Amino acid sequence: MHTGVRPQTAAVIALAATAALALAGCSSSDGSGASASKAGAAASRPAEPSPKGTGGPIGRHGVDDQIKAAVRLAGLDPDQGKGSGDSNKTKNESAVDWSTVTTTQRAEAALPRLDEQLKRLGWRETAPQSYEKTDWVLLIGSTKQSSTVNLKPGESQITVNGTYLGPG
Repeated sequence: MHTGVRPQTAAVIALAATAALALAGCSSSDGSGASASKAGAAASRPAEPSPKGTGGPIGRHGVDDQIKAAVRLAGLDPDQGKGSGDSNKTKNESAVDWSTVTTTQRAEAALPRLDEQLKRLGWRETAPQSYEKTDWVLLIGSTKQSSTVNLKPGESQITVNGTYLGPG
């Protein structure tokens, strides 16, 4: 057990690690972009995590659905990106990610709208571009340089990374 680390600090550390893995090409996405069937996904879902903050429990697939909804409402097409929820083969039930490459201008316009949509869906902002809901934390961002994706001039990569921290 770590003593002296505040829950918010632990959340930021976990999100930073998740974001670093996603940007380094170590996400759990298979890159297919194909959506899993809802019936198959529902049948293979484990028990829902217990709530830590306000609101009821939310599972990994629920977080993935909310990310896609927020992305769509922010003016981006979730099917144009890649996410860990795109395949029913996802093994890591404690992480959700989504990313896409778009123009820098569109990315800069989408991030504030993504922020608004996440808040509308009940995510609480804990730091700039960091959000919490029950036992989950999300980190959103964009970059003009990536070691895993060849970005052309005028392009940016938008990422949304979520980590399940567990009850407690």
